[in-house]
Amino acid sequence: MPRLRRLVLLLALVPVVLGQAQSPSDKRAAKTWVGRHQEIEEYLKTADCVSMRWSVANVFARCTLRPGGPVARMVWRTLPPGIYRGFRESYKSEIAAYELDKLLKMDMVPPTVERRIDGTDGAAQQFVEHVVDATDPALPDGESRARWENDQVRMTMFDNFIGNRDRNLGAMLRDTAWNLILVDHARAFGVESDLVRKMSGIDDAYWVRIDRLTRKQLDEALGTWLDQNQIDAILARRERMRAEIKARPN
Repeated sequence: MPRLRRLVLLLALVPVVLGQAQSPSDKRAAKTWVGRHQEIEEYLKTADCVSMRWSVANVFARCTLRPGGPVARMVWRTLPPGIYRGFRESYKSEIAAYELDKLLKMDMVPPTVERRIDGTDGAAQQFVEHVVDATDPALPDGESRARWENDQVRMTMFDNFIGNRDRNLGAMLRDTAWNLILVDHARAFGVESDLVRKMSGIDDAYWVRIDRLTRKQLDEALGTWLDQNQIDAILARRERMRAEIKARPN
């Protein structure tokens, strides 16, 4: 094949390849853990952290992992259970939020595991690449808007269920397909039974999953990370959610 013809053919293929790599139509664009939970969990527990950069307030560190694995970076939080600035916080709540996300088949919380680094225990969470947080001024439209709005309904229901009083725009991430990704749950799972946010809508299918969870399932999934009072409070908040949902006009 003449050199010029080969060059023209290669140039013609470039937009196709780039389009496949960057297409926003992939609804799981940044959720690389979907269908690979166990693989990524195991990797986060053992992957070499080749460099670590702490946040300004030393609340968490961002670790760059050795190239070649399923995850390029991870966030590591070392907050032991306790009261900080008037809030009950714990790195274990980050793990509990992920485990509950799995129980509910929500796929919004990135994989999070317990890990010890340099003698200190903490939560290692997959750092989600190619996302922006909800302070970004862009607005969705069409199908993306419907998906974004429904994801926010589920987020509010999830926050009420886990008692997350610290949801903020910086803890709401999105990818190019307008999938919502939730991070920073250190202040969740308190022992209060009140609902932290007003539910502007209900996702019926998601509520069925919440409603069907048994105490046994919660104990098995969360008992390592939460005490019995915290799990009691999850169930108490569910009762309040149930009452509010029943009271809504049809």
